[in-house]
Amino acid sequence: MRMVDTLEELKKQHLDNYKQAIMEIIRNNTDVLVNEDIMSLLRKPPLDSMDAIKSKYLDLAKKNKVVLDTVKLDELLDEYRKDVIKCCDKVKSIRVKALEDIIKKTQFSKDTDVIKFNKKDFNEINKNIKKTLKDQLQESVEKKIIKKVDSVFSDDADDSIKKKISDEVVKFVKGAYQRQLLENVDFKLLVKDTTLANSTKEHGERHLFTLANSRIFKQDDK
Repeated sequence: MRMVDTLEELKKQHLDNYKQAIMEIIRNNTDVLVNEDIMSLLRKPPLDSMDAIKSKYLDLAKKNKVVLDTVKLDELLDEYRKDVIKCCDKVKSIRVKALEDIIKKTQFSKDTDVIKFNKKDFNEINKNIKKTLKDQLQESVEKKIIKKVDSVFSDDADDSIKKKISDEVVKFVKGAYQRQLLENVDFKLLVKDTTLANSTKEHGERHLFTLANSRIFKQDDK
């Protein structure tokens, strides 16, 4: 009886270690997704030519022969980015908690049961992530860009020209800019979801192999 108890305890410890290992993979995968992949889309680009909003402002100013205060423009965009980035911790929390809940709900009634993340699991999680990002984008664009859109013009600029440029910038940040950014997020999510699913599968296979082949899980019949 004691041998059976010990075997069950060893199996439970092995299962707990397996769950903890998957959670560590989830946290690391999510950290890279948010801190590197998504943040790279929200941080200030290394080159001005890569800054979609700044390029839009400068192109419109050039076409309309208006001089912009680039210092104020940089300040406006810096404030906007700081505001958007606030949601990144929430994005992490959404993904880690949802995946952790799947682990908690996984039934290990048989020794062959393993943790799996299906496409539909990721679809629901990503829907919540994109809604969080979209809501923050809309709020930050409204608060940090649209309300201050004409603050970057020199005082002697014609009011009608300022309004024309401001309207075009507003149209851009509300439309094409946000669509492109969210499409890029979609791609980043797909890559990290695939990586996570593959890593989880590999860990599951190792978990089962150890369970089936390790001497410590074989009862001594003698």
